[in-house]
Amino acid sequence: MRKTALFLIFAFSLMLAAACGQQQPPASAGASPAPDSTTGKGEDKVIRHIMSDSGFNGDIVNILKKELAKDGYTLEHVVVNDIIQPNKMVNDKQADSNSFQHEAYFDQFVADHGLKNVTRAFYTIFTPSGLYSKKYKSFKEVPDGATIGIPVDPANNGRALFMLRDLGLLKLKDGVDVIHTTLKDITDNPHKFKFKEVDQLMLQRTLDDVDVGFLFAGTAIQIGLNPKTDSLAVETGEGLPYKSIVAVHKDLVGTPKIKALQKAYESQAVKDFYKSKYGDAIQFLDDLNKK
Repeated sequence: MRKTALFLIFAFSLMLAAACGQQQPPASAGASPAPDSTTGKGEDKVIRHIMSDSGFNGDIVNILKKELAKDGYTLEHVVVNDIIQPNKMVNDKQADSNSFQHEAYFDQFVADHGLKNVTRAFYTIFTPSGLYSKKYKSFKEVPDGATIGIPVDPANNGRALFMLRDLGLLKLKDGVDVIHTTLKDITDNPHKFKFKEVDQLMLQRTLDDVDVGFLFAGTAIQIGLNPKTDSLAVETGEGLPYKSIVAVHKDLVGTPKIKALQKAYESQAVKDFYKSKYGDAIQFLDDLNKK
């Protein structure tokens, strides 16, 4: 993770150095002053954006670039395989925004790390996670004592447990909510399931080593699985806090550059891409941004 953070800082430093190295016309020549996002003079037309390599974040980069270019903005992006640094970098103004997380993870991470300067800017999509198996076609075939792979991070840990509960395969404490549910909240495990907790970026690899494994929808589709037809269980989305977001530095909320970024994410071109990948499993959350 430290190497990833250093790489991100170095990458963005190169971008900024290149921009600063360009010669500007002298003020006496009547040229407009260069945009300065720190003083408020002019308008900053560059968006420094961090995207996770999970799901299809990296695939929509070119679509976002084209959409932003229509409004005169340049997207400078870095795609990372790290879920720790992106929020910290936006909080510290090493980047303007990021796109890799749902709101539940964001809220938990910000609280756990005491971040004060990063905030949700807008919602993007919801895609249902599910439980999958390379060995069995349904839970009727899954034997007692089977091992189930689930995410270790607190915001996602309970998602698999809630699906198992809703199928009547185990019981959980009354009143627990999904984002705070852990293995300690299991009150009855009649099938004696064992659980293997792993980093969410390792869930795909873990599927080979367990009987049943939790996968995010984007990950499932990338390895040729259909959330609607290939999962042993799938989320409905109703009442779940797992809405994907774009997070930004608090100083940028409501600025033209973030409005342009939101417009790009809500564009028909982005919607068409997602529909081509997720089909009817995807839910667009534009309406939530109007409230």
